[in-house]
Amino acid sequence: MNPLLTNITLIAGREISTRVREKSFLISTAIMMVVIVAGTIVWSMFAGRESTETVGMVGGDAALSTSLEQTGEAAGTTVTVKALPDAAAADQQVRDGGLAAAVVVDDARNYTVVSKKELDATLDGILRSGLAQYQLTSSLAARGVDLGELSGPAITTSYLEQVESDVEQRVTIALVGSILLMMAIMTGGLMVAVGVVEEKTSRIVEILLSAVRPLHLLWGKILGIGVISLGQVVLLGATALIAGTATGLLTIAGTAVSMFVAVVAWFLLGFLFFAALYAATGAMVSRQEELNGAASPLTMLSILVLYSGIFGIQAMDSTWMQVLSWIPPFSAILMPMRLAVGDVSAATMALSFVLMIAACALVVWVSSRIYSRSVLRTGSRTSWSEVAGMLAGR
Repeated sequence: MNPLLTNITLIAGREISTRVREKSFLISTAIMMVVIVAGTIVWSMFAGRESTETVGMVGGDAALSTSLEQTGEAAGTTVTVKALPDAAAADQQVRDGGLAAAVVVDDARNYTVVSKKELDATLDGILRSGLAQYQLTSSLAARGVDLGELSGPAITTSYLEQVESDVEQRVTIALVGSILLMMAIMTGGLMVAVGVVEEKTSRIVEILLSAVRPLHLLWGKILGIGVISLGQVVLLGATALIAGTATGLLTIAGTAVSMFVAVVAWFLLGFLFFAALYAATGAMVSRQEELNGAASPLTMLSILVLYSGIFGIQAMDSTWMQVLSWIPPFSAILMPMRLAVGDVSAATMALSFVLMIAACALVVWVSSRIYSRSVLRTGSRTSWSEVAGMLAGR
């Protein structure tokens, strides 16, 4: 095997074996899997739950009950009408909480709606619409109008754009996958930086660099931690897909898998982008205490990327979101979302992917120069003026 590949493979294997045996990593992964499964179950319970209301009725007939039930069905609420003997019984059951409301019809066909507190807007609208419809129907029938002859106009709906039935599922997968992506990038990138600082402070890096070159050590560390982070994302993503399919939230398995594959492809570039910068940041400092301050710009950038996806999902067709989706590293989270809503062509996706690769190549070149010239430096933090000199070749 090529000596370069051998060295990188050995270093990557060392990182993988070291990190995977850490109890904190195993426990946190298990906790996230449990949270995903529990969250999916709760989500499916609320998503599949239909609103149901029980309404009492005093003095009405079967036609009134039918009108209220049909109006509720049209509004997406199941209304169950319960006949009551008198207004006192209606007041008592509403007060006890057994009924959401009660409708009392007097001899003059006036309606009184009884409720314990202010009615929910949806139920209030259902009762008013149902009573109005019943009153209209009763009045027409009393005047001898044959309701069977009344028919609405013929209406044909023409869609200018075809909405795919699975678009909501794809958007959900893209959003959840992108959140997992950024979590892995932030934790994995910080893991790279912490590993670099630990090796510097313990002088282990001097022993390692006596056997391998600095870039071999850099690439081995990024590759090893990248494999761990990718494995964690795939495991958590697979858990979410299985839980979503089992609970009925995801009904199109092929769509779910293909969308997740696209998210993983962008993850690889996003992780490389941030991990290389975190490695350079770790090489610039000499103590663990300095790392948080030095890495804060990267942390802020990763949070901005994450927020762009979370808050931009509602406006993916806006101009600023479409422009931002071309800019690395924002494209790593926004392009999969644009793909999910069908707002991007294959050519546009490919070109954006190439731009992200170019950005990663530039970041890796910059980080490599900083890392190779700073990783053995101890005692003082590398200044930005010194970094500029490194990039200029001085």
